[in-house]
Amino acid sequence: MQDLNTISFFISSVSSAEGEPGLSGTGLQIADKIQIHEPVWYFIYLFILLAIYAWINVYYGNVLVQTFRASINFKLANKMFNSSSQVQSQLDTTLYLFYFLSLAFMLYYVEIRINRFPYDFRGGLLFLFNLGFLALLFFGRIVIHNIAGFLFNRVKIIREYLYNMFIFNKLTGLVAPPLIFLMVYTRGALQDIVFWTSIIVLSGIFLLRVIRGIIYSYQKDVLNFYMFLYLCALEIVPVVLLYRWLEGIL
Repeated sequence: MQDLNTISFFISSVSSAEGEPGLSGTGLQIADKIQIHEPVWYFIYLFILLAIYAWINVYYGNVLVQTFRASINFKLANKMFNSSSQVQSQLDTTLYLFYFLSLAFMLYYVEIRINRFPYDFRGGLLFLFNLGFLALLFFGRIVIHNIAGFLFNRVKIIREYLYNMFIFNKLTGLVAPPLIFLMVYTRGALQDIVFWTSIIVLSGIFLLRVIRGIIYSYQKDVLNFYMFLYLCALEIVPVVLLYRWLEGIL
């Protein structure tokens, strides 16, 4: 009974504060401190992501270590590409799907944090937009590069190059879930630290990807001039156009 009386007194105090100009700010501050919980579906979604991650590790081994080794070891990446193993093919497909699921949610949460909403989408629509956007980039890249490979009779080299680049997609997908979990369920300065740490980690993965592209060009004896043309045509220009499009819708 004493606990019920205490709760009733607290509620009545907050209610009365809302009606008094001098105490309305106090009531709002109390409400802000109480309202710190994220939507339930965040936890459910992240729990499912972590469960999938655990299943992948149980079934295929420590995929994070394997993928990181492939990202820094050119010979290992090419060995994985040339492997005709069905298990390797299944693992690659699983990690690509996991990349879409994890990075789409990370983009969703970052967009909420910086208060930027493409086409004013919110909630589930915003998440689905990010998921479709990532899928479009992924498959669009495959189509454009394969067309270029067919035109210049370099289909196998282009496919091998794409496989090397997509290793970093898989690495991003594996690294993202724990960072997302910390971003969602921390507050204040700690959340800021996690946010900027995530940006640094993802930037580091992108830098590794650029280095791998340069190493690949030298390993395959691609002339610097043609590599420059390739980077302009299939890497830099699409990124610039993408930036302009995002700038417009945001």
